[in-house]
Amino acid sequence: MSAKFRAARAASRSVHAAPPVRALHPRRPAWALSIACSAVVAMPAFADDTAIDLDTVRVTAPIPKDTGTATKTDTPLIEVPQSISIVTARDLQDRGLHAVDEAMWYVAGAQGGVYSMDTRSEWLLVRGFQPARYLDGLALPTGTWSGQTRIEPYGMERIEVLKGPASVNYGAMPPGGLVNYVTKRPTADMVNEVEVQLGSDSMRQAAFDVGGALGDSGTLLYRLTSLARNGDNFVDYIHDDRYYFAPALTWTPDDATELTVLARWQKADTKNGAGFLPSVGTLLPNPNGQIRPGLYTGEPNTNDYVKTVASIGYDFSHDFGDGTVFRQNVRYGDSKVDPTVMVVPWGYLGDDRTLYRYTWSIKEDARTFGIDNNLQWRFGGDRVEHTLLAGLDYRRLSSDYSFGFGFDATGLDAFEPVYGTMPSVVPVFTGQTLQTTGQVGLNLQDQIKVGQWLLTLGGRQDWVGTETNGERKSDDRFSGRVGVTYLLDNGLAPYVSWGQSFEVVGGTEAPERGGRAFDPTTGEQVEVGVKYQPVDGDVLLTAAVYEIKQNNVSVIDPDHASYTIQQGQYTSRGAELEGRWNIGRNFSLYGAYAYIDSEVSRTTEAATLGKQIPLQPRHSASLGGDYTIAAGPLSGLGFGAGVRYVGAHYGDVANEWEAPSHTLFDASADYDFGYWRFQLNAQNLTDKQYVSTCNTADWCYYGYPRTVTATARYTW
Repeated sequence: MSAKFRAARAASRSVHAAPPVRALHPRRPAWALSIACSAVVAMPAFADDTAIDLDTVRVTAPIPKDTGTATKTDTPLIEVPQSISIVTARDLQDRGLHAVDEAMWYVAGAQGGVYSMDTRSEWLLVRGFQPARYLDGLALPTGTWSGQTRIEPYGMERIEVLKGPASVNYGAMPPGGLVNYVTKRPTADMVNEVEVQLGSDSMRQAAFDVGGALGDSGTLLYRLTSLARNGDNFVDYIHDDRYYFAPALTWTPDDATELTVLARWQKADTKNGAGFLPSVGTLLPNPNGQIRPGLYTGEPNTNDYVKTVASIGYDFSHDFGDGTVFRQNVRYGDSKVDPTVMVVPWGYLGDDRTLYRYTWSIKEDARTFGIDNNLQWRFGGDRVEHTLLAGLDYRRLSSDYSFGFGFDATGLDAFEPVYGTMPSVVPVFTGQTLQTTGQVGLNLQDQIKVGQWLLTLGGRQDWVGTETNGERKSDDRFSGRVGVTYLLDNGLAPYVSWGQSFEVVGGTEAPERGGRAFDPTTGEQVEVGVKYQPVDGDVLLTAAVYEIKQNNVSVIDPDHASYTIQQGQYTSRGAELEGRWNIGRNFSLYGAYAYIDSEVSRTTEAATLGKQIPLQPRHSASLGGDYTIAAGPLSGLGFGAGVRYVGAHYGDVANEWEAPSHTLFDASADYDFGYWRFQLNAQNLTDKQYVSTCNTADWCYYGYPRTVTATARYTW
């Protein structure tokens, strides 16, 4: 924003009492600026020293330029020799998203909600593999049930999706990449907001995000983000209630030191019971008709799923001068799933009508601790510049998972269900998994800039210890990364990179083979791409081709069918296109396309050799846009639209169950008036009914139905 425009804002406050115009900020909603446009256009001319430069006012969202996820240093996106996508808080608000799964719908190479609208968990894929999930650079729990904790998107500043191996900076993880959730933090001039939402399935939600300076010194900042939601689901009897509370405090005693304390409490109160429907009646014809997507297969008084997550930690940094900066990131977290009894279907009883059901009792408590220390040193001269990073980190996960099964549940008519016939016997916990995993990692990275060339080198050594029900296992592994980027003056940046990953695997071989504990799976990727972002930052385009190989994949032991053996390999080859483009002051476009040729490239099972990796379509694409009227009597009125395509894909490794492709449409409208924004969002606008995935003949899942959300948001 120009100095002239800031002067106009001050004059409008004192003379015309118009709503304040907010300074352009990476988080600032562009609609707040469109409000400003409306107010300023209506103002009479000021003196020359307060003239308004409207060309500097934008109603499009700022395009991300930097990332700390890929290299753990503040690096421009264009300089990272690896694909990375960023979903901002503005994106989440404008698209009316309520889950991280939904945020992946417009990200190239990523899939979200592969098991439909699951109110308990997130189901994500990146380049054919489930990604690691991090919060503020530290790993989230990976327990049996706690590992799929649904993160509240309203509390996020942005979501960064790093594609491909990242063990060189983070240690053990899958080869597809990681999703890093970045929490909202205090800022001195942040926009405060309160919002209410009403939506499909009786959804009612209220939230607020407030903060700023405490006292006049400016050394202490606070932020408080909170949300409460009550609602249902498109499946009968399932409710989706959420509660989120996240206070944050930042202390900056001087220009060189900053400490931010981050706390989070989140509760999900919902039910199990969506999906797990037979293929006959969903994907395939049934003489009795089609099963309703809203069929609830549990019992009204069972299937409760209550998960509580709490964490506290801090980010600390100190600049010693001369390019030397120390950073420390610490967090302790606890995730609990209350004891519950689930009633789960498993196909028909033989009449293509009555569902066989069993009972399943579960509970889990998982605790995590992580600390990440990094020392960064920038040095060099006019010809060669270095950004050297040395890191030492430690993480520990302890989980206690108990379970039990029962097989005396009554059947359920899938077409005329009658509930309330369950036996009163609750399955006792007959099994327990106590597991503790600790990891220590030491890494070194150097980003070397020579003229327009940028060389990224990294290496890391990890030591991992796992204890499962008293049995101990140790693994150590080295991971490396090499990347070369050439920065052209016109904003183009071609690059090539190679990176490794590893992931610890539980289990052992058959006793007849010696009962040896499994080695970690290992991954390796080669990626070639080009990025384009000119100096003005109004465009960000990326294109990449890659090949990932994952080795030591567990497959069926040909000599001992009840055991597995590590002789498998998965290969994922693909091409991705992704872009964002702000055209003028009030029109933006965004889109993505991914082609992924994934296959089981080595296995002991001849029937699965050459088959596609489950859940991963060969083709997926999306395209969306937003337009806001920035001047005139309709100033502040905006429209958005999007289309998403997901290609056909298999839900099982044998490729016997294929879900057909589907194309879905999204739309939005919004209007800014004074301090208010009124917004309407619709996903799957035509309410297309489709099957998202089938794992077997007995377990299929309907996709997301149409959902509509109305929002009223007040900012100051």
